[in-house]
Amino acid sequence: MQPIKKFLEANFRIKVLIPMITVMVVMLALTVWFVDYRTKQQVKSDAREALTTYDTEFRQLQVNHLKYMRLRFQTLAGVPKYSSVFITMDFKSIKDQLSRMLAEEGLSGQNLKFALFTPDEAAPNAEPMIQPSDISSALVSQVRQSVKAGGESGQMNDVTVVDGRLYNLVSVPIYNTEHNQCGTLTFGEEMNHETAQEYSDFTKKPAVLIANGRVAAATFSDSADESQFESVFRQLAAAGADGVAQVTIGQEHFFCAAGNFSSSIDDRASGYLLFSRCDPPASTVQTQRLLLAAIIIGILVGSALVLFFVNKATQPLRDLHDAAEAVGRGDFSHRVNVRTRDEFGELAHAFNQMTENIELSQSKLKQTVETLKTTQGQLIQSEKLSAVGEFVAGVAHELNNPLAAVMGFSEMLKDADVGDKHRRHLDMIFKSAERCTKIVQSLLSFARRQQPERKPVTVNQLIEDVLEMVAYPLRTSNVKVITHFSQKLPLVLADGHQVQQVVLNIINNARQSIEAHQGSGSITITTTGDAATVRIAIHDNGPGISPENLQRIFDPFFTTKEVGQGTGLGLSLCYGIIREHGGNIIPSSQPGEGATFTIELPAAADAAWFETIATATSGAPKSDLREGAGKKILAVDDEESLLHMMKEELVRHSYEVTTATNGETALREMREQKFDLIVCDLKMPGLNGRQVYERLRTESPEMCRRMVFVTGDVIGGPLRDFLETENRPIIAKPFSLGELRQTIKSTLAEL
Repeated sequence: MQPIKKFLEANFRIKVLIPMITVMVVMLALTVWFVDYRTKQQVKSDAREALTTYDTEFRQLQVNHLKYMRLRFQTLAGVPKYSSVFITMDFKSIKDQLSRMLAEEGLSGQNLKFALFTPDEAAPNAEPMIQPSDISSALVSQVRQSVKAGGESGQMNDVTVVDGRLYNLVSVPIYNTEHNQCGTLTFGEEMNHETAQEYSDFTKKPAVLIANGRVAAATFSDSADESQFESVFRQLAAAGADGVAQVTIGQEHFFCAAGNFSSSIDDRASGYLLFSRCDPPASTVQTQRLLLAAIIIGILVGSALVLFFVNKATQPLRDLHDAAEAVGRGDFSHRVNVRTRDEFGELAHAFNQMTENIELSQSKLKQTVETLKTTQGQLIQSEKLSAVGEFVAGVAHELNNPLAAVMGFSEMLKDADVGDKHRRHLDMIFKSAERCTKIVQSLLSFARRQQPERKPVTVNQLIEDVLEMVAYPLRTSNVKVITHFSQKLPLVLADGHQVQQVVLNIINNARQSIEAHQGSGSITITTTGDAATVRIAIHDNGPGISPENLQRIFDPFFTTKEVGQGTGLGLSLCYGIIREHGGNIIPSSQPGEGATFTIELPAAADAAWFETIATATSGAPKSDLREGAGKKILAVDDEESLLHMMKEELVRHSYEVTTATNGETALREMREQKFDLIVCDLKMPGLNGRQVYERLRTESPEMCRRMVFVTGDVIGGPLRDFLETENRPIIAKPFSLGELRQTIKSTLAEL
């Protein structure tokens, strides 16, 4: 079995021939089946029509036969020598007359089995007079019923069944001298084999007569199974007038239909079966055989032609096979002979071109493999940087709490009675903490993975945040940053994090270029704009970019840095980000004169929004130490230093402050006393700020309006949706004391 399978899989000609021959054989089988099916359907339809015609003829023959019998006996009964005896009503004379009538008219030798005179019921002797006298009483009774059913006229044609035999009954009236009916003369003819043969000879079809569900006569041979006829009759009687059955009798096949005799007693168990042969005509069989022979010859001729053309068509494939084996051995000089201009010729030509290009492709493949290895290393480094970014974001978040304490306490000490020298020191501590705050906020904003979200942003502020992040590496690389910000710029509808990423990447590239080629340098950042466009020009005084590299700097994976120092994706990503914002990024450079990157961003739709750069900062308004008199505040935070700072500051401004280090303690305090305001941290061990809020919604809904949240994390996702839905104020850590008091004061004013 396995060698055959391998042979079939390896030989293309066999693969073509077997499906083709299979399809042809299947088509042959379907054709033969369809022709046979249609022939049988046609034969059955013709047989049904023929049986309907035969049934009509059979019924008409039966009716005509009865009419003939009645007319003959009516004439016979009118002969004076016979009718005069019937008028006498003498029982013995009538019986003798009936016997004489049957003998003289030659009727006793036919199927006529009896003659019966039935006097009128008003006659003195009303008993029936029958000849021969040995006829059964059941037959006499049945005849009398049929005569009564015939009506007053005394004329009756009927079929009856007695003792399993079928009889044709014909009655004629007998009149006296006054032309009054004095009786009825009835003749009975048995329907036996001779009758069935007569019907069969007339219709040229076999016939079977059924009496009370049993076969009474049949024109088939004695070997025929009578029980089969009886079963078929019952089946067709149940099927109704349109029933046709297919039966096999001996070696012959017939379609069969059933009918019932017209009888006054409506006997459905008696009737007849008519048959029509269902074998197709000899001409049809001959046609089927010729069709089968023609199809077989067609299959053989077609197979031979297909084999010839397959051999001719597969020759180019064999040539290609030889050439492919040569190429597989490394012989790229082998060529395929192009024999034709068809698809095989095109394939051979393409194969020759392929062999010519393989050597070139091999060299390119080696180069691509090297590039992929480099890219893999770059992607690994990129993943490491991503992990570092997540780590930095976590560290920056943790710094918010101590920075808030440093800023708060330094701000509180500045207001204390200290010397000028210590006041300057405190001012330096506060400014350093404030600077750390900006750096932390920038790190959190830049390193946190967020979904792109476009909103109106101020370009100058975005650049200042980036400069805060890169201030240290710029300073250690001896690179000075010079800014020329336009005092009025329209807002830009953009994703601030993505724009910061672009600016940061360009500044880092400029710093690295200056650091690699000279001891120090400068980066000049200029912002300009009009009602439609905002431009950011970043110029460095480094070595510049060569013209050939300037055309490729936005190509993915292109870099002039050494392996391991750059991925070649930075400027490509920057270009994609700016283009997605509907803007443009234009590089320009002259070797030895530095490089300039100009970023163009479309302004927001509402050009009336402008960013104004403050040239001087006014001092903070002097605080009112009595502003919190009579107000009770609950401060909730897990950082004790922050709690202590908030309590000191608020108590200094006359607030009554209670502190809690967790959510459970805060809820307990709120159950015991009433507070004007609750300042609660969002992220705490145990119950966090949101869970405390949800508890208050159930226990004391009016306290929900008195909640102010504090957080050191970047607000986003579900938490932002929660704050927007509940419309509660939020204080971001680290915060100034003035910001804390102002938020508390404004919230209390709204209650």
